Amino acid sequence: MADTTSRIIIIGSSAAGLSAAQEARKTSPEATITLISEEPHLPYHRPSLTEYIGDESVERRPQFLLQPAGWFAAQRIDLRRGIRAAGIDRQSRQVLLVSGELLPFDRLVLAVGAQPFVPMADALSRENVFAVRTLDDARRVAQCADRSHTAVIIGGGLLGLEAANALLKKKLTVTVVEMADRALPMQLDPEGSRFFERIVAASGVRLRLGVQTERIAGDTRATAVVFRSSEELPADMIIFSIGVRARVDLARSAGLTVNKGVVVNERMETSASDIYAAGDCAEFGRGVQLWMPAVRQGSVAGRNAAGGDAVFVAEDAPVVLKVFGTQLYSVGDIGRDPQVRYDTFRRMDEAAGTYQVVYGRDGRLVGGVLIGDIRRAGAISKGIPQGLAFTEAERLLAG
Repeated sequence: MADTTSRIIIIGSSAAGLSAAQEARKTSPEATITLISEEPHLPYHRPSLTEYIGDESVERRPQFLLQPAGWFAAQRIDLRRGIRAAGIDRQSRQVLLVSGELLPFDRLVLAVGAQPFVPMADALSRENVFAVRTLDDARRVAQCADRSHTAVIIGGGLLGLEAANALLKKKLTVTVVEMADRALPMQLDPEGSRFFERIVAASGVRLRLGVQTERIAGDTRATAVVFRSSEELPADMIIFSIGVRARVDLARSAGLTVNKGVVVNERMETSASDIYAAGDCAEFGRGVQLWMPAVRQGSVAGRNAAGGDAVFVAEDAPVVLKVFGTQLYSVGDIGRDPQVRYDTFRRMDEAAGTYQVVYGRDGRLVGGVLIGDIRRAGAISKGIPQGLAFTEAERLLAG
């Protein structure tokens, strides 16, 4: 039953936070809902930030803002922008803001997200070294790109490759540095990696695989990336894109159970029953830091914070990447367990730029990769949880 008198505070206004606020309002029309955002902007579509680097018009697209300003007033959600929470007093049930203000709550949702992982403590102090997590970060990168000729991206994952694609649009010479010995090892099988690497090379991006960055050369301004081999790679600008780490400081200081993220159960409850966590800051099962799982977790947390009853069911979230004139789709188990004997069916056409493979286990479809032609993506995504026979999956690709 919805709690019609509760005071709900949500810290964080991106995918999980806004979703929590929306679901809390649906569940409890009379609850007091406060949404706290560190950023001065209205909530926006964070996955678009890497595209913004190469095309600032992204910010003017209607779908960039998750909700218009008037929506929050209409929903009676108090959106407080440019405000940071400094602490949580569990005993008195209050959130302490940096300003010194105390906000009382009955239920609290932590949706504070994650922060870029930059292993070199002083790297971001240089004026031309960046990590992109906020709109203001993306704006600074775009401005730097406009006066640069060469860029090095440290990290060849999904966001690093999106950033490389964006910088190509600004006519920069781009090098992507990746410690792994092949492209996207978490999303592609070895054959798929090699196929995709040829696409990257054809775009003009230089992909340096199997190398480790030792340090950044330069003082107030970076001049080069220095590898462990002592080789130096000159650059006008450098972007770190080697993953994120959950923001757990608030939860840890409040005495909540924290591991790599804030530990939650299937109801998104933390170790304190009146505090929930969702999105990139939360840890549930294997955990993936992707937009749609964060939205779904936020919905569960918001409904439960408002007195509802919902559980989060983890699903294999597909990855879709659109870069270098192609599209890439990956989902499920693509042969990662060396102890398992997988069935595979593969089709590849270099001239057409298409690569397709499905993986089976015990006669059932368990995963797939599509590059170029991804029209079968929906059928593969549906087929995995339905236990589609592998022979049927073969026919999907062959047809």
